[in-house]
Amino acid sequence: MTNNLNKIEIAKEFEKQYQPLLAIWTPDEEYGSEEERYLGIYENLLVGVYGDCYGVNAEFDEDGELISEATEYEVEVAQLEDYGDGTEKFCFEIDNELSGASKFIEEHGQHGKW
Repeated sequence: MTNNLNKIEIAKEFEKQYQPLLAIWTPDEEYGSEEERYLGIYENLLVGVYGDCYGVNAEFDEDGELISEATEYEVEVAQLEDYGDGTEKFCFEIDNELSGASKFIEEHGQHGKW
């Protein structure tokens, strides 16, 4: 399972790449610590706050049922200024989430149910 240190590193990398836009996307919330703030950014990545999140390497059977949860993800980050299609991809890897978060992402991302 992805531990908090891994989640924080993913969030820090996202912040480094998208600092100007992060303030716009992240609601004004009081976090008790920097760790909580980064964990909040990580959770927002998974649930699509910053753009649609898709599992890259998930496997589905012929009926569309999830066989294997993804460990590689990409977020289609919407840009304020249009450079081509107006999106960039932020990619990251996680261990299988025992919480079922990756299954949630796959089910919603696969069918566009965000």
